Amino acid sequence: MNTQRSDQVQKEWSRTINPLKRATAVCQRTFMTSAESLFALLCPTTEYDWLPGWSCELLHSDSGYAEYNVVIRTSFFGAEEIWVCTRYEPNKAIEYARTSENQCGKMEISLVDHGDGTVTGRWVLTASALNEDGNEAVDELASAGKQIDEILGVLDHYLTTGEMVS
Repeated sequence: MNTQRSDQVQKEWSRTINPLKRATAVCQRTFMTSAESLFALLCPTTEYDWLPGWSCELLHSDSGYAEYNVVIRTSFFGAEEIWVCTRYEPNKAIEYARTSENQCGKMEISLVDHGDGTVTGRWVLTASALNEDGNEAVDELASAGKQIDEILGVLDHYLTTGEMVS
């Protein structure tokens, strides 16, 4: 198989310094609940019940809830983004590809049920700049990690009390 063209493109690209940034933030928390109860709240629709200020527009969905290939639009994290659910494993994992004008990325959430009434959730947020403005957004990912950790505290409050933080 002749790969000369692609090899040449790769060599040229690798000689340049890519000015666009990428970063990852990871947050983890253990909740006193079942994986089923926690997973049900990791949904654009049910987030209205527990996440103050959350809003989204459901663009494509068969059920009106989280599901594989659901598409939403939200500006919750500052910039208008389109989210597409790319992985949906009930009570185990959910992932969204996210894109905006300046960056793209993904939100990966995985759950481990410990079988003792606790479940650990792990949130991995990756952001990749698409332009210089995206570089600024990627630079702010550390604060986004802190924001996600705060959101997990709000989620924990809801799971414990059944009420949204006031």
